[in-house]
Amino acid sequence: MTMKEMLTAVVEGAVVTAEMAEKAQAELVKMAKESATRAQKAAEKRSSEDAPLVDAVKALLADHQVRTAAQIRDAVEGINSTSKATAICKRISEIEVVDVQVDKRIVKGYSL
Repeated sequence: MTMKEMLTAVVEGAVVTAEMAEKAQAELVKMAKESATRAQKAAEKRSSEDAPLVDAVKALLADHQVRTAAQIRDAVEGINSTSKATAICKRISEIEVVDVQVDKRIVKGYSL
């Protein structure tokens, strides 16, 4: 049974046969495999693009001074948002996270 035949039968309201169920199961497995491949490629691309930024943040934090994500964003060229700075910091395994009071707010501070 082809995919077109199966989908036509479903649209027409036909009773699901064993052959249709097998075809649907095979398509679900195929879709899951393709989705996992796409996710892996996207993660590899992000990782390779962000590697220089991770190195720059490590160099910035090498003095062991606590900095917020906003301070890191301002200090490292290529990081244009606070959320991007936070994501880069989360990739560094040896980073220490502490609470820092900024004005009346408490935000996360990062250091090595």
